Amino acid sequence: MTKRVAIYARYSSGLQKQTSIDDQVAMAERFAKERGWVVTHRFTDYEKSGRNTRREGLQALCAAVNARQVDAIVIEAVDRLTRKIADALNHYELFQFQQAELYSVAEGQQDFFKVLINALGAQLYAQMIGEHTRRGMVQGLTRKRLHTSAYGYRKRDGDDGLNREIDPEEAEVVRRIFREFADGHSTQAIIKRLNKDGIPAPRGGTWDISTVRGNPARFEGMLRNRLYIGIASVAKTSRRYHPETGSKEVFETPSAATEIEIPALRIIDQDLWERVEGQLAIQAAKTRSKGNPVGARRSKHLLSGLLVCGCCGATYVKVGRTHFGCREARKGACDNKTTIHRDRIEARVFAKLRGTFLTSELAASFDAALKAEYKTLANDQGTDTVSRLERRLKKARTSRQRIFDAIEQGAPYSAYKSRAEDLEREIADLEAELSQHQETRAVLPQLPTDSATLFARAVQELETLLADPELVHQANEHLRELIRRVELRPAPDAPDALAAEIVSDLGALLSAGGVTPSIVDIFSAKRQLSVRQGALPPRPDGLTPGIFAPRRREKG
Repeated sequence: MTKRVAIYARYSSGLQKQTSIDDQVAMAERFAKERGWVVTHRFTDYEKSGRNTRREGLQALCAAVNARQVDAIVIEAVDRLTRKIADALNHYELFQFQQAELYSVAEGQQDFFKVLINALGAQLYAQMIGEHTRRGMVQGLTRKRLHTSAYGYRKRDGDDGLNREIDPEEAEVVRRIFREFADGHSTQAIIKRLNKDGIPAPRGGTWDISTVRGNPARFEGMLRNRLYIGIASVAKTSRRYHPETGSKEVFETPSAATEIEIPALRIIDQDLWERVEGQLAIQAAKTRSKGNPVGARRSKHLLSGLLVCGCCGATYVKVGRTHFGCREARKGACDNKTTIHRDRIEARVFAKLRGTFLTSELAASFDAALKAEYKTLANDQGTDTVSRLERRLKKARTSRQRIFDAIEQGAPYSAYKSRAEDLEREIADLEAELSQHQETRAVLPQLPTDSATLFARAVQELETLLADPELVHQANEHLRELIRRVELRPAPDAPDALAAEIVSDLGALLSAGGVTPSIVDIFSAKRQLSVRQGALPPRPDGLTPGIFAPRRREKG
């Protein structure tokens, strides 16, 4: 009786090429043909670890064996089935029970002891690879030979000494990410701007949140990479795999960790690094206190979480698209059913707080920020930047013309279609960016120098300016520090039929060091946003400050 044969092949992406599958199948087919057997099934797993028993191809093989559709299984070697002794013996017992013989091209027909020995060798070999790899990385680090491919660095030629160096262009992107995150911008907002600006992600394509934030449990992400402060480390974590699911778990190995300081690789200064660490800690604390990441989401409105019901003490929450109302009243547990439009309550609160911003200290901070921002803006619109954009635009247009020439000479358009479309997008983006730079350069001499007038006007428009989606979270965070709550009670004679009482502490506003840096940070963020999004030329005098309020009780 001719045997029905099932062939199984697997390769691991970290160790082999995809063509390895074809080689394994070809060898197994020759093995079967030489014995006069008929190959009825072929099962494969691409880029799958031998530790994972839930591979689709392996599961399909087991299903065919259980259905008694095959009489023999042919593999290149036992380690193609698995790199774990227990799994290898379990599969062998299944094959034996279903009366299917197991053959290895390299080792012939398998019995219990052959499977045991070969699987033991595969498992020990896998462990040895990990140990040697780790040891090599540690030894290499002592010689300043890094295995990292971290964004912001490039390879450096030479067989001795440091083999990585800072990539200036990528390093500036790293600093931009750190600055924006330290200033309170969300990771999502950061990656949106990076993608909008056409900056390629570390592995090409577009940026995503995991690249920047990473997984804190696995010590991943750009914001946690200590190489950016010149500290290189290896062997600080290890991996283990669930015996049933094969899922990976990363854990710390402090006793094996090795690190050295390499000042030449520092991209982020210590102050900025610590500010980012502080932001990460704050967000982690919020997640823990809320019990889930959703609870730590960023505020979308200036007074989110600050409005409370004066009758029951519950928070005022969004009811509909534009109004706030008592949370407990919605459940029938409070009689305060009076709601208020978001714009109305923000205007009333800021009408009472506005006067406290018109202080000489904050005006001086505004003036300093205005001068610093003007200087930065002038540098950004300098001749070097415009020349660089013009060179890139000329190069892109030349590439486009070469495609046109090739098509005119008979080349098929389909061969160039994708590249031509990419070039058209690149040219359009560069033309827009160059036009914006030129417009901004033209308006720079017209920018006002009367910071006092601008400051007064910006304070007057405070709630409108700070409601910008890019800044509202930062503004809400500062309000939470300076205002305890805004109590709302039904009052027929009050505006909107609600009396509002601001509960705050005046002392917090006057405490040293608590005001000036934050107002400058928010002012600068808004200023840069408006200028670089093209908002400046139509309104050259439009500047925006930050937000602070006193802690005391005021009726509004």
